[in-house]
Amino acid sequence: MISGTILHGATGKILLPHIRRTETLYERTRGLLGSRFLDQGYGLLITPCNSIHTLFMRMSIDVLFLNRNNTIIAMKENMPPFRFAMCYGAASVLELMAGQIRLSGVQNGDRLVWEACR
Repeated sequence: MISGTILHGATGKILLPHIRRTETLYERTRGLLGSRFLDQGYGLLITPCNSIHTLFMRMSIDVLFLNRNNTIIAMKENMPPFRFAMCYGAASVLELMAGQIRLSGVQNGDRLVWEACR
């Protein structure tokens, strides 16, 4: 996985400073399984992806579905364990700590930019 940050596309403001991006099928398949919790500002960007599950997870998560332009096209807040979610048209999914959508203030239509750490 590659570590990076998520910036707001319009303002350039850092929204999420600690995001890991998947690179392999194994990383996409594993996702956050086995994680006990996520801290504020941490998350996982799964690409390519248009659906997720929280089977066997120990925590609720917030989910952002992004299109090919990294624009938010759907959001799912406080998704509990043992659920499924999908979004037609999504090219990637950003999994975050439950409550992070509200804290960051992102909305449908916002464009996000992922930058790798140097």
